[in-house]
Amino acid sequence: MEHATDDLAAVAAEAATTGGEYLREAFRTGSVDGEFSSLDVKAAADRESETRIQAVIDAHYPDHAFHGEEAGHIGNSDYCWVVDPLDGTNNFASGYPKFATAVAALHNETPVAAAIYEPLTEDLYLAERDAGATLNGESLSATTSLPLEHGTVALVVGLSVVTDPDGLTQVRALEAALRGQCKRVVTTWAPCVDWGLLARGSIEGLVCVQPDIYEQHAGSLLAAESGIIADDTVSETGRYVGSPDGAVTAGLRAVVDDVLALESDSINDQCET
Repeated sequence: MEHATDDLAAVAAEAATTGGEYLREAFRTGSVDGEFSSLDVKAAADRESETRIQAVIDAHYPDHAFHGEEAGHIGNSDYCWVVDPLDGTNNFASGYPKFATAVAALHNETPVAAAIYEPLTEDLYLAERDAGATLNGESLSATTSLPLEHGTVALVVGLSVVTDPDGLTQVRALEAALRGQCKRVVTTWAPCVDWGLLARGSIEGLVCVQPDIYEQHAGSLLAAESGIIADDTVSETGRYVGSPDGAVTAGLRAVVDDVLALESDSINDQCET
């Protein structure tokens, strides 16, 4: 049985908002219970938010599969809900007010509806495949008047890269190269916040390297439905580049491919010697 995307989007919005409202109150208490490492944080708030999000989805679609960052993959169905219950856990844990929840409904592995919710600003982004995107109920159309050299590019890097010494070397080289193309490069440690900024035209580009799936599905659908021109080869190469301007997308993608290829060759040469 296929479901209307507007119904799926409404449930995604309810779920993301439910998790986000809990996070907003937990953040304001100022205490974080969790497991800390030098690279990541697993906060109790992640688990509680995911539990609440899953409860909303199960109430509407008990036969659908669920894939949460905390619980993993549960069930089998043509429909699967992919959830990041707290995107920006490190920010949340350190008291930095940049984090969000993300919920995406996939049909046969293709995102068809998604919600991203920023609890502190109460901004709710919704996207439906082939039906557009909205921010707080208003239609989104990503445009920017700034040329890239005066603009901002967000860089999103998956945890698998950050925890690999060779990958980290490549990303540092890429960040330096991107800084030569634009006014500034931002790394918020909250990709869903970046996706929202891209969709509303507040930044000029977004580059992802081996992004985590839990926010990528929701973010890429939001970007596509807000008019972002993307070069998306995450499933093949682990890379995504998007901008409101196709020429900017092409230029940034060339930089990404050139730098990562060069750094990979350099690492291989070092290994051989």
